Amino acid sequence: MQASTSRFARAVRRLNALCDAQPYVTGWCLIGLPTSGSAGDSAGDRVGDTAGVMRADRHGTRAFPAASTRKVAVMMAALRAVHRGELDLDTRLTIDGRYRDRVFTGLLQHLDPGLSLSLRDAVTLMIIQSDNLSTAHVLDLVGLDAVNDLCASAGLDGTRHRHALIPELAPDHPVDASNVTTPADQARLLELITHGSAAEPEANRLLGCPPELCSYALDVLCRQQFRDTMPAFLPYRTKIAHKSGAGWRDVSDGGVFFGGDGPRYVLTVYTDELPAVLPDGLPGFSGARVHIAHLSRACWEEMHP
Repeated sequence: MQASTSRFARAVRRLNALCDAQPYVTGWCLIGLPTSGSAGDSAGDRVGDTAGVMRADRHGTRAFPAASTRKVAVMMAALRAVHRGELDLDTRLTIDGRYRDRVFTGLLQHLDPGLSLSLRDAVTLMIIQSDNLSTAHVLDLVGLDAVNDLCASAGLDGTRHRHALIPELAPDHPVDASNVTTPADQARLLELITHGSAAEPEANRLLGCPPELCSYALDVLCRQQFRDTMPAFLPYRTKIAHKSGAGWRDVSDGGVFFGGDGPRYVLTVYTDELPAVLPDGLPGFSGARVHIAHLSRACWEEMHP
């Protein structure tokens, strides 16, 4: 069943109320998939209807640190290169020791160098374990220019990939010191992947990926192992194709949420300017994860009648 206009509007009001209560910045973007009608101008910071799809956002075009949510665009750039015949998912990569002292998450940094993986497996580890050694080796093949070109082609105007390996930064670093995106951009990317998997020609054209590769991307995102943000307060086995991230000042997550009738909505959430300690005594990073889980739960309650 498609989410009704009133349910969508209630979800938006609940999201804003939860964000108003936090002592840090939260940006989000919510897209109903598919639906009809309009949510009404009073429901959130921005609510509208484009081609029958309900959309709303809070700080939707504000630049946030992309952190590891950037890896969705890296994956899609790699898959576009596969479709063009420039790369092959069966290509073997040797995970060497070049980047081991410059990464902060993942499994491979803890294993002996010299492990041989297929590009397919490296992409999978990059997404489901946020493995930064995998990411570095995938980007060696794809290149940052190709990732930025993919984002430009997809209309992600507020997204910029500056670093293959994110440098160590102070918590008060300028947001544009590293890779940046916006809640609306990441939601658009996930929406395009979803439409592309359903063989919608415009989405396939913008991403440069055929339906089978868009479906593959959703499948990889559904195998995500980090489940302490958006999935945390949802029923066991709720299907979400998502990728989370955390940086020196921020926590984020974004995904496509499924029901029994297919994809229902896209939700992306970015928090920024996190304090070291919150008023309730929780560390800022821990509190932000709980906050994102509450936002996800609020949407799920309204969008899964």
